[in-house]
Amino acid sequence: MKLTTKAAIAATFALSLGACGMSQSTPQQLNTTNANSRIYIGSLSCNVGGSTGYVLASRKSLDCVFLDKDGVQSAQYTGTINKVGIDIGYTKAVHTIWRVYSLGSVRGPRDLSGTYVGEQGTVAAGSQAGGNWIYGGPSAEIGMVSSGVIQDAGYNLATGVAEMSIKLKQ
Repeated sequence: MKLTTKAAIAATFALSLGACGMSQSTPQQLNTTNANSRIYIGSLSCNVGGSTGYVLASRKSLDCVFLDKDGVQSAQYTGTINKVGIDIGYTKAVHTIWRVYSLGSVRGPRDLSGTYVGEQGTVAAGSQAGGNWIYGGPSAEIGMVSSGVIQDAGYNLATGVAEMSIKLKQ
């Protein structure tokens, strides 16, 4: 499958799934909801560091745990999210959960290391609402979607391109 076709598929499912509700679920709830999906492989639950937006860019640290859709296998990851675009204000450290989809052979919890790119948009005025979709990873076969409402997140307006790099903790 060509890379552009994979990207188009990832964007389509990400946008449609991202619009399906703004409530933050637990990894176990997401896994139960998506148990019959052929492409859903699990959830990536991340603690995201706070940051200050400097008009055009920001950088946040990540500490994550992937739980496969059967709830049996897990793996820990560390990484960063870099944003380029409008990013004004500050955010506190928050917890977010990504729905993880594989468009190829990637299936295991230890297979997510890599770089992902996509779109992000958030607004925070005390509480934060927003969504993100990213695509990449090993062999450019992974798509991830995150959306939700987070309480007491800071004061920020951010929209633009996001790049996330994660690696397996040793």
